[in-house]
Amino acid sequence: MPQPGQAARRVPAREIGRRGVLRLVGWLDRLTEVSLWLAMLALAAIVAAYCWEVVARYFFGTPTRWSAEFVSYALLFVTFMALPKVTADGAHIAVTVLQERLPDRMEREAERAIGLIGAVICLFLAWIAGSETARQAERGIAMMGAISAPKAWVSVWIAYGFALSALQFLRRALLPAKGG
Repeated sequence: MPQPGQAARRVPAREIGRRGVLRLVGWLDRLTEVSLWLAMLALAAIVAAYCWEVVARYFFGTPTRWSAEFVSYALLFVTFMALPKVTADGAHIAVTVLQERLPDRMEREAERAIGLIGAVICLFLAWIAGSETARQAERGIAMMGAISAPKAWVSVWIAYGFALSALQFLRRALLPAKGG
């Protein structure tokens, strides 16, 4: 804010756009970190559920009805909540033998192209998963098992993981790690 008697400093539109992009990237990073922490908590819950199942089954002779189903649902949750962090860190499986042999400029362009292709594919998968999740919720489809749960509660995390990964791939395309 300018002092009395001073003219307001004009901030170029390019600088405003850059700040906006950096703010969005910051939000994306925070959301990705929160997702990773939730995945880690769910992994701890999986371990606890398995331990409780062993204790209940072999020490008390009363196996649980819920632990196997909980673990299978939680594994899906862990996978798709951790996927965006894996994508952000570039820790996904990649065959880079050709890309690494390119000159630096071409390597950066290849990284951008791969990021865009990954974003498009992940957005398409998020759209498919989101559409199916909406259909499941609309029809009230439930999981079959000892303890029934709405199927949409389980499959929504697939759409979430792919959507956030698409944003991370888009980030890698627009803000490549190698010099950019």
